[in-house]
Amino acid sequence: MKKVIRDYGKFLSMTSETFGAATKKHSVKCKRGCHECCANGFFDITLLDALHLRAALKKVPAAVRKRVIAKAEEQLDILEKKKAFSRKNPILKTLKDIDSVSRRSAKMSCPALENGVCLLYHHRAHICRIFGPTVRGPRRAVRLEGCGYFTRDIPESDLPILDNYEAEEKILRAMYTKAGRKRIRDIDTIIPAALTLDMEKWL
Repeated sequence: MKKVIRDYGKFLSMTSETFGAATKKHSVKCKRGCHECCANGFFDITLLDALHLRAALKKVPAAVRKRVIAKAEEQLDILEKKKAFSRKNPILKTLKDIDSVSRRSAKMSCPALENGVCLLYHHRAHICRIFGPTVRGPRRAVRLEGCGYFTRDIPESDLPILDNYEAEEKILRAMYTKAGRKRIRDIDTIIPAALTLDMEKWL
């Protein structure tokens, strides 16, 4: 599984480079200090992202790791009291599950966000790296909906998002194959769970 996580780390770095080049070319880079997408509840991430984040925690200073985990545990306590999430079953299998967590965590920020800065920025999840301006394909078809702060989009020709998803899926398939699964399971979780739980158990 370590090789899968390393390969995913390389994929994430390549994604960041492609996204960075596209946003620079079209002058649609996020403004420095903006963290609204990190401060309005939890979105879903894949189990591959969860395993990558968990492994990445070992690479950050102990003091930072302690603060991030403490905040994540506190947030999970609140969500469990609201019956919006369960540590015993941290898997989000449906859009209904995802929407429920998103709504009930709306006033929470990512546990890695501190004073407007991501403490795990270099290890952040896939969606964190590609979210921002809208990506459009032929005939103005939306490939990835942005945050709404941008008046200009990125054309798919400069950020081939469907190819990006396909590359991610190959690594997901390798992860599930390594875990003894014959097919990719369409299940997700949230960042606080990824940082505090051993999500490999749910593969």
